[in-house]
Amino acid sequence: MDTPVLFLAFANDGDDHLSLLKEESRRLFGALEELDRKEYVKLYREESAEERDIFDACMRYKDRIAIFHYGGHANGTHLQLESGARDARGLATLLGEQDSLKLVFLNGCSTQPQVKALMEAGVKAIIATSVPIADDRAMRFAHRFYEALANRRTIGQAFKLAKTLPGFEDRDDLQIRDFVFGAETTTGEDNTDMPWGLYIKQGYEDEINNWKLPYFRPIGLPKDIIQYIGKSFTANRYIVLVLDEMCKYNPDIYAKMVERRGDELVKKDSRHYPGLIIENFPWPIGSQIRLLRLYDQPNRERLEHLVSAYIVTSQLLFYILLSDLWEKSRKSDRGGAIDTLGLDKQQFRNLDFLAQLAGLYDQLVSFDLPFVGELDLLIAELRKTDSPLQKAHQFLQQTRYRLADETPIADLEKNCQLAEQALSILLRQASFLARYRMLTVRNVMIDRPRFEELEYELDMGPLNATQGIDLNLYQDAYSRRKQTFADSSSIVLVSNEDHLDKALNLSPFIMDKNTFAQVKKSETTEKDKLAHIFLLGWEDNDRTYYFAVEHSFFTALEKESDQVHTDMTLEDFTEGRNLEEDLDDEFGFDFGLDEGDSGGGADESPKVFRILRDQFEMLKADLKP
Repeated sequence: MDTPVLFLAFANDGDDHLSLLKEESRRLFGALEELDRKEYVKLYREESAEERDIFDACMRYKDRIAIFHYGGHANGTHLQLESGARDARGLATLLGEQDSLKLVFLNGCSTQPQVKALMEAGVKAIIATSVPIADDRAMRFAHRFYEALANRRTIGQAFKLAKTLPGFEDRDDLQIRDFVFGAETTTGEDNTDMPWGLYIKQGYEDEINNWKLPYFRPIGLPKDIIQYIGKSFTANRYIVLVLDEMCKYNPDIYAKMVERRGDELVKKDSRHYPGLIIENFPWPIGSQIRLLRLYDQPNRERLEHLVSAYIVTSQLLFYILLSDLWEKSRKSDRGGAIDTLGLDKQQFRNLDFLAQLAGLYDQLVSFDLPFVGELDLLIAELRKTDSPLQKAHQFLQQTRYRLADETPIADLEKNCQLAEQALSILLRQASFLARYRMLTVRNVMIDRPRFEELEYELDMGPLNATQGIDLNLYQDAYSRRKQTFADSSSIVLVSNEDHLDKALNLSPFIMDKNTFAQVKKSETTEKDKLAHIFLLGWEDNDRTYYFAVEHSFFTALEKESDQVHTDMTLEDFTEGRNLEEDLDDEFGFDFGLDEGDSGGGADESPKVFRILRDQFEMLKADLKP
């Protein structure tokens, strides 16, 4: 099936130049480019549109154009193209021949009179304006609309969200997108609260109001690849089959499963397939799946690791939503309300994180669009009592309680297989995470030589757990030097590493221990070169505890070496800290290392995770019930 085309056409006037038209083009392209890069849609942009350009594009992409957007000067009967004003009836006829067309967006002044001709020509829906509009307002309204569309909103929802954009104040110094052409010129003041209208042809209301941009490719793995996986794996077969769904969100994955030899596609060795799952999920999930390759026998230990992968996946989804809610609530004049913060260890051990997602999501969308728009698909499945996801959730949660109570489990082979199938269902629903990238950002430096553009150098690297727990920070200039930056000393989630200004900060919910606990170079060991990724855990005695994801959830809760807390100091991470105190008196010699001689001791060593504790206290204050 051919991908739908979004045709963005812009035209300026040399005598009445719109200064923000290029910015509108840039913003709209930026909002949609990730969908284009992933091949869910095809973006076609013409920034100096002539009549012939529009005709050629309509012929080239006949019956593939889903949206036609025009930005520039206009009035009730004409659109201003680069070579001059053109009668809009010709364009209406041309667009009406596009069977795939869902929407025409005329982002110029007083275009509402053109709606009748467009509908008569066969166009189903039009966004048009009733009065002249300011250049700035036109740009911001369009950007808001397409940003909403790119975040899995329907046309109807995106239009409503665009109408709520704050700051639509009138200003005398803004250009107006109208122009004088004969006797048909529409005049008026830009004093209407909402000049844009969504006009839908009778009989097409449901189709248009519910239409969304595709957020994944509808086709996953070919059938022969699925059968190949089935024959290649016994344990973890259902986990590897999650690639079928992941390929819909990230087409780069399938390209790594096969290689082209001439005109033939040849399957690569299936032994590499589990690594593709691990490296394309964020580190916490990837680390858990990596453990399943080590524990592949149908016993209680494997069952524990399957349930652990379910718990950590649920926690990560919970923290993504919670971090997004916190971010948006702080930009609002009202806060959220979360009653699962500051749990003790036992409460944390038993909390059903997946069951919390729907309530969090509802609070989030009451503020704004979620950062991870695809979560609405998972939430919709969770709300269905008889959905495969809800059934898998119930089975995994029941098994979790049985493992925690050390209840004997009969027929471990069957239960391991059921748990693997249930986990596979959850991972399929969360496979949209394959289109995002998790990065650790340790430091940000500014560089601006004389007469050069400002650049930021980020000491950062991707968090992928495919081969082990080695962290490879970027070394090449392209990956380190950016025009924008993300928050430092943080783990962030991005859909595009070139747009770090659109990152979701996951601090203090997920952290890279070595970002904070950096020891002197002379004391650095091989262990310090590893990634030590920890998830937020529980509270105890005004301490916030984090647990490592390199072992199972159950192991991490019992093993102190898999835990860190916010009262730990740099001394706690110095090699040899477990040795006994210095025995100066054994030989009757004072080495001068007493606290009185050195001027300080362990109590004065800084608490390396203090900033995370401060952030957590701020979170609780902002989102208290």
